[in-house]
Amino acid sequence: MSFRLPNAVKSASVYVFANLLSRGLAIITVPIFTRLMTTDQIGIVTIYTSWFSLISAFSTLSLTSGGFSLAMKEYKEKRDNYVSSILFLTTIIAGIILIAYIMMHNFFDRVFGLSRELSLLMMVGFILSPARDFWLAKERYEYKYKSAAIVTIFSAVIASALSVIAVFWANGKGLEETAYYRLIVNYFVIYFIDAIIFVVLFIKGKSFVNREYWTFSLKLSLPLVGYSISTQILNVSDRMMIDIMVGKSAVGIYGTLYTVSSISIMIWTTINASFVPYLFENIDKRKEKIGKIANFLLILYSGIAIILTYFSPEIVKILATDEYMAAKYIMPPIAAGVFMISVSNLYSNILVYYKKTTYIMYVSIVAAALNVILNYFFIMRYGYVAAAYTTLFSYIVMAALEYYWANLYDKKYIGSSSRVYDDKMIFRISMATIVLCMIGLALYQLTIIRYISAGIIGLLMIYAIAKNKSFMKTIKT
Repeated sequence: MSFRLPNAVKSASVYVFANLLSRGLAIITVPIFTRLMTTDQIGIVTIYTSWFSLISAFSTLSLTSGGFSLAMKEYKEKRDNYVSSILFLTTIIAGIILIAYIMMHNFFDRVFGLSRELSLLMMVGFILSPARDFWLAKERYEYKYKSAAIVTIFSAVIASALSVIAVFWANGKGLEETAYYRLIVNYFVIYFIDAIIFVVLFIKGKSFVNREYWTFSLKLSLPLVGYSISTQILNVSDRMMIDIMVGKSAVGIYGTLYTVSSISIMIWTTINASFVPYLFENIDKRKEKIGKIANFLLILYSGIAIILTYFSPEIVKILATDEYMAAKYIMPPIAAGVFMISVSNLYSNILVYYKKTTYIMYVSIVAAALNVILNYFFIMRYGYVAAAYTTLFSYIVMAALEYYWANLYDKKYIGSSSRVYDDKMIFRISMATIVLCMIGLALYQLTIIRYISAGIIGLLMIYAIAKNKSFMKTIKT
C-alpha cells in the first residue's frame, strides 16, 4: 500500500520551502550588499524594516494572529466575505496613519530617521501589505499551497534580483544613497503584487463594512494589538536604540547578524502556523500526542539554533567583510533568544484558544518594557553587543509568564491536572539549548571541536527524524 502525505503535511512542507527560498534569497544577497553598501547604508535599510514592523503591528490590528484561524473556523462558508471586510478595516486604519503623516511629515521624518520618499513608501506598505498577509493566512489554513508558493517565490526572486541591480547601478553612478535605491526597487515589486491581491480579495469577497465580522475579530485581535506592538518593540527596540545611542553603522552590523537568525524565526513561524490547527482541533481531547509533537518540534528547532551558533564565524565571513567579524559573538544569545520565541508561541497558542489574548498582551508589554530598560543601561555601558543578551533575558521572562497563564486557564477550563504539553521536558530542552548556544562562545577559539560538535548535533537530528515513527504516524493522522 502506497504512503500518501496528507494535505496538511504537503501544505506545511511547501510553505516551509517557499519561505526558506525567499528568506534564503535575502541571505544570499547579504554578501553582495555588505560589499557594495557601507554599514551606514545597511543601517538605513535595517531602520526602515524595523519601523515598518513596529507600525504595521498597529495598522493591521493583529487580525492575522491566532484569531484569524478561529474566524476561518467560525465563518467556514463565508471566508471570502470575512477576509475582504477585515481588509477594508485595515485599509481605513492605514489611511488614518497616512493622513497623520501628511499633516506632520517633518516630525515623523525626524523620528523615523528616513527620507521623505522612504517614509511615503512605508505608508503605501501599510495600505497594501495586509492583503498578502490575509490571503496567505487563508490559503495556509485551507492547506492550499500552490498559488501561495508561486507568489511567495516569484516576488522574492524578482525583488531580490532587481534590488541587487539597483545597488550596482547606484554604485556605478557614484551615488552614495544606495539604501534608497535598494528599498524603492525592492518594495515596488512587492507592493505591486500586493496591490493585485488587494483588488482580487475585494472582488471575491464583496464585503466592506460588516459589523458581525468586525466585532468578532476585534474582540480577539484588539488585545493582540498591544501584544504585537510590544512584541515588535521587543524585537526591534534594540536596533532603534543602537541607532540613537551608537549610530547607523552599528545598526547595520547588528542587523546583518540578526538576518542570519531570522531564517530560523521564519522556519518556526511556518511550523507553528501549521501546528495551530492541529492543536485547536485536539486540545480538548487531552491527546498525549500534542505534547510529543511539541517536544519533537522544539528539539529539531533547538538543533537549528545551536548549529547556526556554532557556524557563526564562517557565516559572518561568507556574508560580510572583516568589519562585521566582531559581531559573531552576538550570535549565541540571538540564537538562544530566537529559540525562546518558539517556547513562548506554544503557550500563547493555548491562551488564544481560550480567547484570553489580553494576558498575551500583558506578558508582552512586561517583556518589552524590561527590554527597553535593560537596553538603555547596558547598551550605553557595553555597546551594541549587550542588546543581544538583554533581548534573550526578556524572551525568557516572556516565555515563563505565558507558561504560567496558559496552564492556569487550561486547568480552569478543563478542570483536571492534565497538561497540554510536557512542561518539564520543554524546560529541559530550553535550558539545554541556551547552555549549548553559550558554549559556542568558548568554541569559537577551538575550530575543530566546534565542527565536531555541530556535526554530532546534526547527525542526532537526522537520527531522531528517521527513528521517530510514532511522530510520523501522528502527523499522518
